[in-house]
Amino acid sequence: MDTEMEDSNEKKKQNRFLTTRQIRYAAATAIVLLSLLGLSAAFVIRVYFMTESSCYEDLAVTTEDAITDLETKFRSDRTTLRVMAGLIGNADDIASLEVSGYLTNYDINSMITQIGMLLPGDVLVNSKGRRTKTDGEISFEAESKQGEHISRLQAAGANPANQVIRNYVPIRKDGICIGVLYSSASPSSIAKAWLPSIYNKKGSCYVVDRKTGEVLINTSSDPISNIRDIDFIQTDAAYAKDGTVSNILDGKKGYSVFSSQLASEKFYMCYLPFSIEDWEMVVFVPESAVFSAVDPIRNWMYLLIASVAVIVLLYALWLIREIRAALADAEQKANIDVLTGLPNRNRYEGYLKTLEGSRDKLICLYIDANGLHELNNSKGHFAGDQMLRFIADTLKVEFGGEHIYRIGGDEFIVFLSDKTETEVEHCLKNFNDALQRNDYHAAVGTSEYEGGMSVDHLIEHAEKAMYESKQKYYEQLGKVMRV
Repeated sequence: MDTEMEDSNEKKKQNRFLTTRQIRYAAATAIVLLSLLGLSAAFVIRVYFMTESSCYEDLAVTTEDAITDLETKFRSDRTTLRVMAGLIGNADDIASLEVSGYLTNYDINSMITQIGMLLPGDVLVNSKGRRTKTDGEISFEAESKQGEHISRLQAAGANPANQVIRNYVPIRKDGICIGVLYSSASPSSIAKAWLPSIYNKKGSCYVVDRKTGEVLINTSSDPISNIRDIDFIQTDAAYAKDGTVSNILDGKKGYSVFSSQLASEKFYMCYLPFSIEDWEMVVFVPESAVFSAVDPIRNWMYLLIASVAVIVLLYALWLIREIRAALADAEQKANIDVLTGLPNRNRYEGYLKTLEGSRDKLICLYIDANGLHELNNSKGHFAGDQMLRFIADTLKVEFGGEHIYRIGGDEFIVFLSDKTETEVEHCLKNFNDALQRNDYHAAVGTSEYEGGMSVDHLIEHAEKAMYESKQKYYEQLGKVMRV
């Protein structure tokens, strides 16, 4: 009976222990889950604001890429026109079949729709050699005065609705402008040939003439002709329409946020100047496109919760690896010279201790850079660092092995146990030749182990020989050796 009572009490104690432990586990689990939910909610909010912030950076990159792409197309076309202008300028007769052939062979592509020449008297010559008057559309005098340039929108033919952008290059003969070669492209053909992919083609571009505000190229569905007429409703106190338009016309870089009468959402805008003309690139993208990447965030929330447990384990493994890496890095920094990558004085002194009793065959080279102080004073310490790195790299190439040390500012020591005197002399010659080819010089002293010689004496003999070499170098230059 007493035994049964004892067993019963023991079971109750165990049950109470299990219950308490389960409560603790449940509480801990609840805390973890609540923390995860809180972290997930914070994560979603954070991602939203980060997405909005990164939108400006993405727009800046996209705008720069769009500008670069369009400028490249115009520059490529201008290069072709320059070559043609040079050939036409060298021709005997600008009205010859040879010149007509140049125009005929020009590459009319998806962007460039026409090629021609503008001659004095406002005469136009098309790619087939046909001559017509410009009827005031364009003026030879006005265009030739501007040299190489890209025009604003200009009329093309009798219909004023047909407007083009022309790329002009003067044709010179004996220093005199005898004509102006041009290529024409309509805004629509430029847009089709160039159309950049902005937020999966959901963004739009305006190319604006800063002098007039005229919209030269428009990839949006809004038929705006002047940037001042942009459908702009202020949504942020920091971005007003007048200030935004003024910045665009002044050729500034910046961002803006606005909404429009036609759309029920915000637009994010970036504007940057061109380098080839007084143009401004204006790129804008709707808010829905910007945040389309955030839509699947709920799935990421679930993944986040599942990933936390794995992250804890990975963190522990990562921490162990980082500690080992930190220890290895600390050892590396303690024994390797940062500038040259050679073992430093710490490693050198450790190696000296291993030489005691094992010096049957050993040659010591003591190297000191000549003129380092003067080089630092005349060309700066960067040049001096280059010299030291070059000496170190050349020592590695010529002598190899692991026992090459940088023991001071401009001092190096090499220990060789596997080379004959003849081989060492050959390597030294190659070393000095390589330095001289780069206008560097170094004093080198050598010493070979002899019976009964200590390591200190071996190094001292090499150092003494180095100073003798250094003395001769400065005597040849007529200078006093720095000690």
